[in-house]
Amino acid sequence: MKKEILEVQRHYDVNPQKEWDRLKIRHPYEKYITTRMMDRYVKPHHKILDIGGGPGHYAIYFSLKGNDVTLVDLSNENVKYAKKKAHQYKTKISACQGNALDLSAFADNTFDIVFLMGPLYHLLDEEDRLNALKEAKRVLKTGGYLFASFILMFGGVIFCLRDLRGAILDSGERRYFDTVLRNESLSFEGFTHSYMCTVKDAKGLLDKVKGFRTETIFSQEGNLAPYLHLLANTPFKQRMAWYEFGYQICDNENYLTHGEHLLIISSKL
Repeated sequence: MKKEILEVQRHYDVNPQKEWDRLKIRHPYEKYITTRMMDRYVKPHHKILDIGGGPGHYAIYFSLKGNDVTLVDLSNENVKYAKKKAHQYKTKISACQGNALDLSAFADNTFDIVFLMGPLYHLLDEEDRLNALKEAKRVLKTGGYLFASFILMFGGVIFCLRDLRGAILDSGERRYFDTVLRNESLSFEGFTHSYMCTVKDAKGLLDKVKGFRTETIFSQEGNLAPYLHLLANTPFKQRMAWYEFGYQICDNENYLTHGEHLLIISSKL
């Protein structure tokens, strides 16, 4: 594997609990909105491949709904953690270590649903991103759905304004902010090797892989990402009403950049 991919692997091997807690504790609205949108397409009889499934949030969610789920992740520690959490939730998933660029362990046209929600964040070269999409397409059945996630460039602005406001004065971050102002995408080393993109470039990447039709594009946080800390201190009933509002607005193209992550749902023709 490339040096950068090995470093990403090591990054996630260090603390799978942290990634579990991200959706469980720190950013629960992301999972709330994402699963609500997924439920429009995923049915209990569907066979799912979760590529880059991390510690298992989405794999376990759909396993509990009756789906046959296979999780593949670059990190051995994530795989072990996902198996442990599935056991704790009294459900069963298949999970193995693997790379989004090589799904040769799986035959063509095997899965009704393929999640690619993580690998595209860390593949720095467009050729690798395209190859990951092509591998996902190969194992997906005709008529099946691909869920492809991206980290948005403007999501970094949201993060800095919310949690790291001094970054705007950091000369080391100038390249990132200048790229945002040019409305361009960027591969760089942030929390680890990362690819962050514009909505336009995310759409354009899917367009380059023939045989997909875009069904839905939505912000996985709706409009809620800037208000993480405010929501955490909001009474439960109000907070859940805001979550519901975030879900209702998440696929409105006028508000896609109010989130940190973009998800494109495509069907295989």
